[in-house]
Amino acid sequence: MSQILFPAALAFIMFGLGMELTVADFTRLARMPKPVLVGLLGHMFILPLVALAMIGLFPMPAAFAIGLLVVAACPGGAVSNLWTHQARGDVALAVTLTALSAAVAVAWVPVLLNLSMEHLIGQSAAIRLPVGPTMLHIAMLTVLPVALGMSVRRLAPGFAQRMDRPVRILSLLFLALIVVAILVRGRGELGHLLATAGPPVLLYNFLVMAIGLLLARLARLTPKQVITIPIEVGIQNVIMAATLATAPQFLNRPEAGLVPSIYGFTMTLMAIVWLLVIRFAPAVLGREPVAEPQTAQA
Repeated sequence: MSQILFPAALAFIMFGLGMELTVADFTRLARMPKPVLVGLLGHMFILPLVALAMIGLFPMPAAFAIGLLVVAACPGGAVSNLWTHQARGDVALAVTLTALSAAVAVAWVPVLLNLSMEHLIGQSAAIRLPVGPTMLHIAMLTVLPVALGMSVRRLAPGFAQRMDRPVRILSLLFLALIVVAILVRGRGELGHLLATAGPPVLLYNFLVMAIGLLLARLARLTPKQVITIPIEVGIQNVIMAATLATAPQFLNRPEAGLVPSIYGFTMTLMAIVWLLVIRFAPAVLGREPVAEPQTAQA
C-alpha cells in the first residue's frame, strides 16, 4: 500500500492539478507577490512552529509527534483548490500556492523533517532522510506529474477540460480510500491515537487556519484572497504525508501514518467550519457581503 497505492494516488492528484495550470500561473508571483508570499510564509514557518508547540503542550507518543511533524512539513493539498472553489475564494491564487508549495517541498521537506526530528527525539542518524534521494522522490511524485498535466492541457486543451470533473471526483475518492486504508491497517492503535492525537490535531488545525486568517487580514488582502489563505495554510497534502511517514524509502514508520488520516478528518471539519464562518460572518473577511462584491465596494 505504501509503496504503490499512496504514491500512485498522489501522482494522479498532482497530474490532475497540472491539467488546471498553465505557465502563466507560475508567473503570477511577479504580478501579485504579496498573497503568494503570505501563503508560503504560512506553509514554511507557521505550520512547523505550531506543530512543535502542540508537541510541547500535549503528552504524546513519539509516533504521533513524528506524524504531526510530517503533516506540518508537507505542502498544500490539491483538495484545497476544491475547497477554495466551494468557498468562492481566489482559485488562481490557490492553484498557484499549491503548485509553488509543492515545488518548495522538494528541498524544504527533507531539511525540515531532519532538523525537527533531531530536535524531537535526538535520533537523527536512525531516521535521517537522505536529502538527495528524498528530493528526487518528491519531485517524481509532484513536479513530474504536474508537468505532465500541464503538457496535456497545452497539447489537448479540450481533453483536459472534459476530464476536469472526473479527475476531481477520482482525486476525492483516492483521498477517501487512502484515509480508510490507513485507519483499517492501524485499527489496533486507532483508539489510543484518537485519545492522544485527536485534541492536539484538531487544535493544530484550528490554530494554523486562524493564523492564516490573521496574516491575510494584516496583509490587507482582498476578501477572496482572505478566504483562500486559511484554506491553503490549513489543508495539507494528506497523501504525501502518509507516503512520507510509511513508505520504506522515506521514514518507514507505519504507525506515524495514522496521524495524517486523523488530520484528514480534522482538516475537513475545519474547512466546513470556515465555509460556515464565511457564509454567516462575512465581516471577518474585511468586506461584506462576499457573494456581492459590487454592493460591498459601493
